[in-house]
Amino acid sequence: MASDFSAAYWEQNPDALLVLSPEGVVLNWNPAAEAIFGYAPAEALGRRLIDLIVPENRAHEEDEIRAEALLGLTTVHESVRRRKDGSLVHVNVSTKAVRDEAGQLLYFLSSKKDVTQLKVQREAKLLEARFRDLLESTPDAIVMVNVTGRIVLVNSQAERVFGYERTELLGQAVEVLLPHRYRGAHLGHRSGFFGAPRTRTMGAGLELYGLRKDGGEFPVEISLSPIDTEEGAMVMSAIRDITDRKRADQKFKDLLEAAPDAMVIVDRDGRIVLVNSQAVKLFGWSRSELLGQKIELLVPERFSGRHPEHRRGFFAEPRSRSMGAGLDLYGLRKDGSEFPVEISLSPLETEEGLFVSSAIRDVTERKRIERALRDKNLELENAALVKDRFLASMSHELRTPLNAIIGFTGTLLMQLPGPLNPEQDKQLRIVQTGARHLLSLINDLLDVAKLSANKVSLHKEPLDCRSIVAEVAATLEPEAVRKGLVFNVHAPAQAVQLHTDRRAFSQILINLVGNAIKFTPQGRVDVVLEETLSAQGRTVQVQVRDTGPGIPLQEQSRLFEAFSRVESADRRRHEGTGLGLHLSRKLAEALGGSVGLESGEGQGSTFIVEFQETSA
Repeated sequence: MASDFSAAYWEQNPDALLVLSPEGVVLNWNPAAEAIFGYAPAEALGRRLIDLIVPENRAHEEDEIRAEALLGLTTVHESVRRRKDGSLVHVNVSTKAVRDEAGQLLYFLSSKKDVTQLKVQREAKLLEARFRDLLESTPDAIVMVNVTGRIVLVNSQAERVFGYERTELLGQAVEVLLPHRYRGAHLGHRSGFFGAPRTRTMGAGLELYGLRKDGGEFPVEISLSPIDTEEGAMVMSAIRDITDRKRADQKFKDLLEAAPDAMVIVDRDGRIVLVNSQAVKLFGWSRSELLGQKIELLVPERFSGRHPEHRRGFFAEPRSRSMGAGLDLYGLRKDGSEFPVEISLSPLETEEGLFVSSAIRDVTERKRIERALRDKNLELENAALVKDRFLASMSHELRTPLNAIIGFTGTLLMQLPGPLNPEQDKQLRIVQTGARHLLSLINDLLDVAKLSANKVSLHKEPLDCRSIVAEVAATLEPEAVRKGLVFNVHAPAQAVQLHTDRRAFSQILINLVGNAIKFTPQGRVDVVLEETLSAQGRTVQVQVRDTGPGIPLQEQSRLFEAFSRVESADRRRHEGTGLGLHLSRKLAEALGGSVGLESGEGQGSTFIVEFQETSA
């Protein structure tokens, strides 16, 4: 009966019962020991207890306990022991030395009672009284864990974040709040922290996740801090749900990927922290090859020496700007080839500090087009120069014989060499009219060439505009009268002063008034000179109004182009080169003025020459 009782006591005792050799080797290992420490008897028997379940920093305790037992003392020690999975449990240890009749040591009988839950309850009461109010005021979820990894205190934010009631968490291993894939490694990390406790961020540089009661995961940031209490060392975890930040970060990354340019983000040390796929494609490096590298990796060697200095200058005065404005910048591909780039820099403030975002654009194609345009412009300039020289040369060459023709024709018409019959007089006048028209055409071509080359010579002086208008009107009025038109000049009684070039101003008016008379079949032509004073200054305006057929709206946009004429039946029968209006506008602009038009089909036309002089 006693034997049966002893066997039942050994097998069914809730405490771990161990028999140890004098050297501390396990001789017997009951079922409760297997339940508490996780080792089956076959795994435990024959191994030293210190190697099996005693943490390294507690080895001296086991030696002291056996030493007391050898002295015949039976004491209870509260300590920590290690389970097979690496987790720790709080135990009450009592050990007795068993001797034979001769007093010779036979073995040690050791009992280890799991008091983890009792320890947690006691620690929870003490810590709640001490830290409860403080922890409730923090915005983060706070979880406090003892040396065995058991939760001894949580605040209400932790309940809200993880979805547990406080009573459900107390006494649980902290791994209950972690996804299953992290739990195995976390035991080692937890033991490592208690081995070298200091305030630090958990999993720096890694993506960490918490696990809610409903099984949902969420990204977290965790800060660890050691705390010494009457109950021993504890670790306090401040846990922050960063779901919203991760979502914002993802949106930022998506935006970065959607950017048409290569985007490279760099920290103060010049290390690349983020790139988009366009940057990977442009420079030829993979994303993993770029991250963490110095930005000078992407800069040709001849520029890389000075680049850190420019980078420090940007961080000293961060603002959005173009990099190397006015300079030719180049990027460097993985294969060593270079290509022209444009770079825009922008400061980027984050929780981790200041970064610089670089938008990099490959301008190879644009540079090629610019070179082609420069070459083409040079060809055009050379062609224009040749044209101008040709026009100038031909104009001078043609004017000499034309002037001779006009002169000799005039002499003949004056009948100085002798009388002419009517037919001879008629034919000579036709020759004279054609020669004068041809001379006018040549003069217009020469003026166009000069204006195109910006070689027109202007002599500005103070002039009375009334006298110039009167001279032009007197010259052209006979032609208006011959056509039966009413021709009037309207001008102020007082002088209208203007600082301008007489010849150019006269030429503008002759062209505009001559066109008005030429293209007006009936009605009237009015020349109006006005002077307007305002706070901004003085405006001198000459309006040439006619009652001609008007100019269609669709024709007006090209009216002032060289060699352009309005294509209407009544205009095509008039001679002209289409240079008059072009020359008038160019001359007005050279004088600092403008030529405008108000017209509509069938409503006549008004050409407006305007000069403004601002107040000093």
